[in-house]
Amino acid sequence: MFNKTMIWTTIIAALFTMGALKFLHFFNFIKWSPVGWGGKWLLFGSSHEGWKWALLFIILVIAFGLFYGLSRATANIPPAITAIAVSIVAAVAIEWIIYSPLTFTEGVKKLSIPFISLIAIVSRFITGTAVYMKKTFERQP
Repeated sequence: MFNKTMIWTTIIAALFTMGALKFLHFFNFIKWSPVGWGGKWLLFGSSHEGWKWALLFIILVIAFGLFYGLSRATANIPPAITAIAVSIVAAVAIEWIIYSPLTFTEGVKKLSIPFISLIAIVSRFITGTAVYMKKTFERQP
């Protein structure tokens, strides 16, 4: 299951996601900080922001690696459908956890369309690569 393509795909997806999150936060497209979770944990509360970004990178690589593996299992479903479904669920879940809204309408109002788009782009990249690589290697003798 582990191959060069999987490793490079997850690393590039994590780097792109981190850069895009920094961009979205810098231009106030998202109201939360990508490394704001570090203040809630006693271990990372007073540490340098670079360590929080490094830990976020590691978490993203692991999450994208798991997603790559699961995407290979859904090779019969078109990658675009899988990516859109996963991205909507993941983006809504992430922002719902961050904001903890009291009502459904309050939660929907706080959703960030650029963040959902970012997750859709990354999930399409990962699912497309995973499905393509699985179908390519299945054909080889």
